[in-house]
Amino acid sequence: MSNLQIALILIGTLFVAGIVLFNWMQQRSHRRKAEALFQARHDDVLLEGLDQARGDDGRIEHQLIDLDDDIPDDLPVLTEEAETEPAAESKPAMHFADSEIDYIAEMQAASPIGAEEIAEVFRRKHEFGKFVGVYGLNIESGTWEEPHARPKYRNFKISLQLVDRSGVASLAKLAEFRDMVVGLAAQLKATEHCPEINEAHARAIQLDRFCAEVDMLIGINVMSRGEETFAGTKIRGLAEAAGFRLESDGTFKYFDDQGTHLFSLCNHEPAVFLPDGIRHLSTHGITFLLDVPRVAQGKQAFDQMITIAKSFSGTLGGVLVDDKRLMLSEAGFDKIRRLLQEIKLKMESRQIAPGGERALRLFS
Repeated sequence: MSNLQIALILIGTLFVAGIVLFNWMQQRSHRRKAEALFQARHDDVLLEGLDQARGDDGRIEHQLIDLDDDIPDDLPVLTEEAETEPAAESKPAMHFADSEIDYIAEMQAASPIGAEEIAEVFRRKHEFGKFVGVYGLNIESGTWEEPHARPKYRNFKISLQLVDRSGVASLAKLAEFRDMVVGLAAQLKATEHCPEINEAHARAIQLDRFCAEVDMLIGINVMSRGEETFAGTKIRGLAEAAGFRLESDGTFKYFDDQGTHLFSLCNHEPAVFLPDGIRHLSTHGITFLLDVPRVAQGKQAFDQMITIAKSFSGTLGGVLVDDKRLMLSEAGFDKIRRLLQEIKLKMESRQIAPGGERALRLFS
């Protein structure tokens, strides 16, 4: 064998090894994203055991509900008219900052200033662990907007979101945020008004507890029989035919005609669905997931998810089960429908409509 042949073999071996390593790193990255997105998918949390789901920081993680859990039979029943009406949500005073879920600091400058003069806020937006909004009152148009380079502003509202799925903004972060605004106002010789942070933090804790009560995922599994597996190519074909779209996080997502995400389809096993790897993938099960507080019409979305899951099960030759591998029943489906109605009523009583702007921010 010549030196040239040996060199070509070595180059080819290194090239193949590089491809394998790249694919492994891609798979690992996507798997981490999917696990972060569906971190509670394997938690079998009963409705009576919510305290056991509380994290170390006091935040109750969102719950995955098994359809045959003991859900009370006396849940409130909505009329068809009430169920199909658009969810009523009280509008915040300003569309960009919401006093119910944000800590809002105000600042008024003596003379008009531009966005570049509050650049410190933009530089530090990611230091506080929560969404930061910056808005100025355009002195020419008289409208609130995110500050641009050209227009001038006198009044500003700078907000820090108090609650999301990672929990409550800490008192220390609130203090840092307030001090930033106070310091900026002093530099600009502006007046500022910052609400009392202890009161804001106490209000945020109460809101977080409420969010934990309604933060639920509903999962339906289609599992293979015995040692049989489902081919990734067949899953993808069925998903695309049903209207799902494969996203960069390695899950299929189902959207309505307005482009609103209703529910997702992911692998029941750790491997995620990658465009390049799905033709080589096989699995013993797939999972449909409905993120309850982020969907406006939960009952309709749930019924649609059941219909699609049953179709997949029939075509793949699988069985519908919950996370305990128990067969799902129509009685269990009916209990979940009543649970969805209860959550809808609870959320609307707090002016947090499922799938509304507040819900999408709080449950992000």
